[in-house]
Amino acid sequence: MFPAQISTTNPDEFSRCEERSQMIDHGKSLSRIQKTDATIKESVERALWKDDVLRAIEYHEIAVHVKNGVVHLDGHIVSTTSQGRIEKAMRAIPGILGIQNNLVLDDKLIFQVAAALGALEHTYGCKFFTGASHGVVSLGGIVSDENVKLLAEQCAASHPNVRAVINNVSVSGIKSELKEQSFLQPTIGEVIYFLDGLSGVVKQVIMDPNNRRVVAMIVRGQFADQRQELKSLNSAEGRSPEQLVVLSMDLVRSLTRESGFLTINSRERKRYLDFDPASFRAPNVDWTPPYPYCPDDVLFPVEKRAVEYQILKDFPQAPFVFAPKEEVLWEQLLANDSLGG
Repeated sequence: MFPAQISTTNPDEFSRCEERSQMIDHGKSLSRIQKTDATIKESVERALWKDDVLRAIEYHEIAVHVKNGVVHLDGHIVSTTSQGRIEKAMRAIPGILGIQNNLVLDDKLIFQVAAALGALEHTYGCKFFTGASHGVVSLGGIVSDENVKLLAEQCAASHPNVRAVINNVSVSGIKSELKEQSFLQPTIGEVIYFLDGLSGVVKQVIMDPNNRRVVAMIVRGQFADQRQELKSLNSAEGRSPEQLVVLSMDLVRSLTRESGFLTINSRERKRYLDFDPASFRAPNVDWTPPYPYCPDDVLFPVEKRAVEYQILKDFPQAPFVFAPKEEVLWEQLLANDSLGG
């Protein structure tokens, strides 16, 4: 437990996404309160780093924000044991006026997702095995039909605290090769480098709403083709203007929290697309994006027809759900989805 002097705070008083949008340096000096908050933030991060277990398992999965002396913790951790270590590490830090703990625990998330899948198990006579690692839920088991496998994936993805779903469920009687299912979440503002050294910055991500996995990223940069480059060299225009492009996640060679590296050159225009706003849509206002994204960070590909999968309301009455054919862009992105499913 936290010390008695630490008060309970209202989570509505702080928004991680609103705070991020206001983090613009206009050359103004920090106020006394802001300096105090920065000192507390450094102290909290240092205390978490000093714990050997937290440093090895949880440190990079916890985001610390401090506003008006109140510490806000966001992210995903493994268990209540880790939560206890976090509380212990923060006890001796002076100046903390309150703590808002928004950390999601894997052990609790597994229980909640498994409970939601129970209705599908009862309806279709199957058994799912659920695991989680820092919010990424993995599903196992054997079902009788591909549509039941899809329903399980969507049911797990409907939980707002799930970061992504890795679907390893097998279909009885169908021998399929198990695909490697890596998990990639490019950070908004992260620098992405092509093999030829050109780079851009991640502005938004494109997500598969069925499993909350990122399938592509929208990157802003200067990506001139050969004709544009020759024109720039022969004129006083200098470098080509910035543009937005869509890069599939299967083009990513490596990804850290600060930068990403691609497997292609910027001139390989057939390997990526220009961003077309008409090809994407924003999620519904009541949809919660997976951590660490904010609502404006995520787009869904526009489908040719609305796909009704009937997870929450109708699935007990409809044993099979068929998805209509989706438009070409959606198929391209999912075909390149190295995460499988």
